[in-house]
Amino acid sequence: MSAKALATYFATVNDIPDTEFKVEILEDGPVKKVSVNGKIYEVDYNMGGDTIHSIILNHKSHGVQISNIGVDTYEVKNKGDLFQVQVIDELKKMRQSRIRSQAAGRQVITAQMPGVILKVHVKPGEEVTAGTPLCVLVAMKMENEIRSPIDGVVKEVYIADGDKVAVNDKMLVVE
Repeated sequence: MSAKALATYFATVNDIPDTEFKVEILEDGPVKKVSVNGKIYEVDYNMGGDTIHSIILNHKSHGVQISNIGVDTYEVKNKGDLFQVQVIDELKKMRQSRIRSQAAGRQVITAQMPGVILKVHVKPGEEVTAGTPLCVLVAMKMENEIRSPIDGVVKEVYIADGDKVAVNDKMLVVE
């Protein structure tokens, strides 16, 4: 594609790593031309209140409720379906991949959103690999599996099943 994107974003749905979508804004005007993973859409939208958006896609209107629930994180309701979507721009994505490639040594895992610990899967002294589920955090009626960022050993567990956590509360340490 020869058109240069005006802005590029990366959206991940429900914290599932393989659902990343590359969203490029190609034309900004009354009708926006947007590319999602290379497929081009013409999109128009109107605000119908603080969180209600009327999105017109392929001449069909969709009433979608979008609420900001955290840093770069949105809750999207569409016809009874509920999605948690994280949207970051190109610069933040580059920073994150640089940080991930440097993830080594002591990793302090903190709560990214307020919620309740449904289940703790690990104990201190347990060996884990990158991607191992450490615990399940329920926030906004959604279960979020928190995984180890590195191969290592669980050093500290600060949480138990049923605990309430706030943003940035220390949950576990892996090194």
